[in-house]
Amino acid sequence: MRLLLSLLTVLVCAPEAAAQAPKPNIVVLIADDMGWNDVGTRNPKMVTPNLVKLAKDGAELQRFYGYPVCSPARAGLLTGVLPRRLGLVNIIMPGQAGITKATPTLPSKLKAAGYATSLIGKWHLGNQNPATTVGFDHFYGFMGGEVDYLKHTDMRGKPDWQRDGKQIEESGYTTYLFADEASKQIRNRDKAKPFYLQVAFNAPHVDLAAPEDLVVKHKSDGLYGAVVEGLDIGIGRILTTLDEQGLGDNTLVIFISDNGAPRRTGSNMPLRGYKSSVDEGGIRTPGIVRWPKHIPAGLKLEQPIAVIDLFPTVFAAANLPMPADLKIDGVNQWPAIVGGKPLARPPFLVASADLALFDGDWKLVETTAGQRSLYDLKTDIGEAKDLLKTLPEQAAKLGVVLDMLKKDLPAYAGGGIGKGGAKGGKGKGKK
Repeated sequence: MRLLLSLLTVLVCAPEAAAQAPKPNIVVLIADDMGWNDVGTRNPKMVTPNLVKLAKDGAELQRFYGYPVCSPARAGLLTGVLPRRLGLVNIIMPGQAGITKATPTLPSKLKAAGYATSLIGKWHLGNQNPATTVGFDHFYGFMGGEVDYLKHTDMRGKPDWQRDGKQIEESGYTTYLFADEASKQIRNRDKAKPFYLQVAFNAPHVDLAAPEDLVVKHKSDGLYGAVVEGLDIGIGRILTTLDEQGLGDNTLVIFISDNGAPRRTGSNMPLRGYKSSVDEGGIRTPGIVRWPKHIPAGLKLEQPIAVIDLFPTVFAAANLPMPADLKIDGVNQWPAIVGGKPLARPPFLVASADLALFDGDWKLVETTAGQRSLYDLKTDIGEAKDLLKTLPEQAAKLGVVLDMLKKDLPAYAGGGIGKGGAKGGKGKGKK
């Protein structure tokens, strides 16, 4: 009888215990302009032992897609919405609006669900609405598209370094300062709350600079390798802090780059193209996810995952219901990640100036001039062979899907986001 009562107690209490399971902490690490071939898992010449270990302990995303340039990629992460719907196609220039206070964001929704939220590093989504107005409790870093690694000034030589809206002066190497600030926030966290910590490094964006010991170490292979190793060291500091605090097993870590490497720094090989294009080299970036006992270790996942998918995927990982009134374009990819194998997903767009449609292994590109090209990424990862004319039926089939998905998108206006918000302006750039 006593045994029966004990079993009944377990059965009754189990759902309640599951409901009260602690929410995972979430750490999103973002590299700036890091090429697909700039991680030691693919290129042994790159010194990235911490990223290699992160991939060994988790899953390496073989088909993660950012955007051709910085601001749209970051907007896609925060909103789960195709950046073009927000008027974001190119980078945001000084004085342009960026995302608005009314825009639902991942940090604002996580904050409403009880998370503490912080952004450390790069914002680049508009000076009019800084990070703390769209859901981040704290912001430490810089507002613009690039910052001097040592002087903390923007491309015009103006200081761009702040904490929660107040300009500050500090000495030190940006990568290490961001890592140390992240570690400090983890140690000083409110232990009653889970946290969402987004660390957006400026490395390895130009103009390149690195600590002297790394410059000497990489004398033979160049400054870029030194900057990438510095990035890896910074990431290692954060991961070590998680372990020291006993948080490693209950923290979902996501590592991505916003876009591919530009022509003059890193490597996207064997992918074609560079930053600023919808070629695979411009938008397919390094991607790693780790959550011990949830994500299979050592997995190389071929699932196509876009930056706009991270919003619903994070919510699913945290076992949080998506707000019913939230309209996003991203699709939850958590089942594929925890299941360790590709699953069917709806076709999706990377909607920049040019459009790239992905449907399984097929990719259909449409330029601003209306020209189309077709690639089978399963057999031609380098997009060497345009199949548009040799497979006209497949091209036509995908063309119908592309036309359907783009019909409610704002037309490309030939520039970045305008001062009025969603209307395109004349600002152009490649930050």
